[in-house]
Amino acid sequence: MLRKNIKNISYQSVSQLIPRAMMFLFVMYLARTLGGTEYGKYEFATSIGYLIGIFFELGGNMILTKHTARNFYSSIYYAVKIRIASIVISLAIFYLILFATGIYEEIRLYIFYSAIGLAFSSMMNLYFAFFRGAGKMGYEAIVLIIQKSVFIVLALILLYYSNTGSNVLLGFMLSMVAGFLIIFVIFKRKEPYYSSISDNKEDIRFKDYMIDVLTLALVEIFGTVYFRLTQLFLEHYRGFEEVSTYGIAYRIVEVFTGFPAILLLALFPAFAKLASENILEFRLQFNKIVLLLYAAGFLSAIVCWFGGEYIFELLGKDYSRSYIVLRYLGFPLLFLFPNYIITQGLIALNKNMVFAKILIAALLLNVVLSYLLVPQMGAAGSAISVGICEMMIFISGYYYIRKFTADAV
Repeated sequence: MLRKNIKNISYQSVSQLIPRAMMFLFVMYLARTLGGTEYGKYEFATSIGYLIGIFFELGGNMILTKHTARNFYSSIYYAVKIRIASIVISLAIFYLILFATGIYEEIRLYIFYSAIGLAFSSMMNLYFAFFRGAGKMGYEAIVLIIQKSVFIVLALILLYYSNTGSNVLLGFMLSMVAGFLIIFVIFKRKEPYYSSISDNKEDIRFKDYMIDVLTLALVEIFGTVYFRLTQLFLEHYRGFEEVSTYGIAYRIVEVFTGFPAILLLALFPAFAKLASENILEFRLQFNKIVLLLYAAGFLSAIVCWFGGEYIFELLGKDYSRSYIVLRYLGFPLLFLFPNYIITQGLIALNKNMVFAKILIAALLLNVVLSYLLVPQMGAAGSAISVGICEMMIFISGYYYIRKFTADAV
């Protein structure tokens, strides 16, 4: 499977590694330039934006990729209508609540830029998802590099005028608008070709597509809330400085998770096909990728444990404790890496509800652990909670995939 998809893996490597490297360096610069409190506001506003964003996507990206990989090209038209409606409704409800309650008044502008930027990011990702399913991942690589470049340049210009996190998020928002417009123009140019192909293929019914989207929406919602909940607990109990400590450590973790993200974005269309055509081969390939990802997660955990202190020395005294949090975050990497294939394996097998139940359990466990650990341990408590939850997700997901594919043996 790896050899057959080497071209797509290469494209995904470009689309993920170069932008991630750019953002890693820029975030390190931001953390040092903004300082602990202002960077904490930036991170917190971003987390709020992502929490709103879960209601934008509703599982639509992966579902679109899955159906496009199975030659249901008309799915893009369903997906766009659903996405626009979900964005408009979600933003309207959120801003009504925000202004009615008066919460987060201090960082309201930060949140506005973050949410609007993620709305355009969501539309951009939808077209990326279509091209992944169609096996054309080069467009994503080009657009993401342009978008990240625009973001960094705009943010630097705006920071020159005012050294605030809101200006950084303004640059983020404008760059996402640019990225969406570019991929939309590419799609419109290619649309006649896919329309002609779709005429010769069986179209999926809107009802079936909607059912698939709604079940995966639960996965998206609980998955995003599960990850972002930690920063809400940190802000409530320990303030923006602790959010900053955890946030910058997790940014390092995101550098390492680029590997499983790249691999599975490239391989998911193939897994989606195997799940419907050859379940035995699906099981064999699944086991191989699990072992590969677990080994990669173990190596990454070692690097986090021994290398973090040297990285954070460059950022100044505001982040002197972040290397300790990074060590605690090394444990989740053992399971976070293989959980990428657990997620996509269950979705490819059309077991969205099973995965949703697993994530609900992880979310509840994270709430309990955060309540117990964060008030006393701060960011380190959040890292421990995430590690335990990731282990639970891996064990449960692996068990169910083995169970669902047992008849193939």
